Amino acid sequence: MIKKTPKKKKSNSKVTVKHEVVELPSNNKEMEDYVLSNRLEINEKILDNIEFALKNKLGGVEMFCFKNSNFVVVLNRRDFKESLQNIYEFSMSNEKFEVCIRVKNLIDLADKFGFIYNYKTKK
Repeated sequence: MIKKTPKKKKSNSKVTVKHEVVELPSNNKEMEDYVLSNRLEINEKILDNIEFALKNKLGGVEMFCFKNSNFVVVLNRRDFKESLQNIYEFSMSNEKFEVCIRVKNLIDLADKFGFIYNYKTKK
């Protein structure tokens, strides 16, 4: 007797995982203090958001919002590499080498998708 394999459920093509936007204080002094004291965690969230955008082929991703405000900072795809480079330099100077490896992998991923995107637009 032949057993039939169970039907696999089709995957949902919509993006179901959300990224986390960093909420910053709206006061400049409080924001500077917050960023200085939480720079490593903020960098991790930025990396998560850029990775989310790259893997889901998004043109940009929301990065920051401000308390008691409707303003949101969006990072466009063309600015991903510059942000990644800044995080890389900060991580190197603070000897966070695990983060450096992750940043380099994301830069490679951005280059890969950038090449595919540029190739398609030139046709």
